Amino acid sequence: MFKLTLGGISAQIAAVVMALHAGNSLALLLSCLMLQGTAAALIGLAAWRLLPRRYRVPFVWTYGYLAALCFFVPVAGVLLVLGSLLLAKLFPKPEDDKDIADVGLPVFVAHLISRVTHGGGARLRAQLSNERAPVQSRMTALVAMQSMPTRTASPVLRDLLADPVDDIRLLAYGMLDNAEKVLTQKILAELPRLEEATTPEARYDINKRLADLYWELIYQNLVQGDVYRYTAEQVERYASAALDIQPDNAALWYMRGRLALSRREPDVAESHLRRAESLGFPRDRLLPPLAEACYLRRDYAGARAALAQFSSRSPLPLLRPLLRYWTS
Repeated sequence: MFKLTLGGISAQIAAVVMALHAGNSLALLLSCLMLQGTAAALIGLAAWRLLPRRYRVPFVWTYGYLAALCFFVPVAGVLLVLGSLLLAKLFPKPEDDKDIADVGLPVFVAHLISRVTHGGGARLRAQLSNERAPVQSRMTALVAMQSMPTRTASPVLRDLLADPVDDIRLLAYGMLDNAEKVLTQKILAELPRLEEATTPEARYDINKRLADLYWELIYQNLVQGDVYRYTAEQVERYASAALDIQPDNAALWYMRGRLALSRREPDVAESHLRRAESLGFPRDRLLPPLAEACYLRRDYAGARAALAQFSSRSPLPLLRPLLRYWTS
């Protein structure tokens, strides 16, 4: 480093002396330019090596700038370069922002998109029902509904089947169809197993699983009309078959009670629900359907008495107005 600097300064002094005595001699002038180029090359290289590492790249531009400054400004350029390096060494910049650094953009991870939430259910419903909203924002809200429970999203998706925008209508249909196909494929996989089952325990397990799967189609609001009635019949069929083998399953009795209510058979529904209660089914979940059975029989006092027994301090939001009405 010292040799480069000393050699550059010596060449610079020689170039200046030669320039002062060159006169009209072309040979001396060319020699002066060669010495000036040598001085610029040596001092530029020495200055480049003294630069902080982050300033050394790219080499061609950094070194070229220093060498050009020393060449085209013979003495002042050398003094400017060496003086700047000396000042930087004597008075370094405060390192208050030492811990601050540039952070690159994160890499998009496709498998995490299912965890992204774009807003609450009410907000998404309002955005989807607003046909004047931009199509792109409605599409984003529709995609965000994939993270919502199917039972909550199904009514909204079904309403969108009549949407004037083709993309929204097709996407809503695809989401509903996909949810239904998942359950249907599971049902189709269980049916052959039921025919091959030879023990009561195996038949019980498969009948119970089929009843649960068919019930899930109803619970998630994926079936309507004749398909709903057929699905309800299958739930009743497989739940009854399972209970014939093991009659102590409270969830299946509750399921049958809910189906009886949908058929507007309050007496049958209450019988099934009471059986579920005797088998240990949670009472707070039984009180609303028991109150509904009383209501269908026009036993309004019984409905009020059933809801008055509700012990949960934080009922579901859908039940709060019902409880306020019947217990106030």
